[in-house]
Amino acid sequence: MAERTELALQKQLKRELQHRAWLDKNLPKTQQQRQSQRRVLVIRSALALKVGRAVEQ
Repeated sequence: MAERTELALQKQLKRELQHRAWLDKNLPKTQQQRQSQRRVLVIRSALALKVGRAVEQ
């Protein structure tokens, strides 16, 4: 698999945060919400490794 660029990771993080906000409002305490929270963590971690510093929320 090709390595994701910093810009691609930032875009994906932005989309996932918007999706998580929607899930918080419309489908709280569901498996989808927990999976989304995990994806945010994974994306933030990947972005932090790519940039070499902590990622802002």
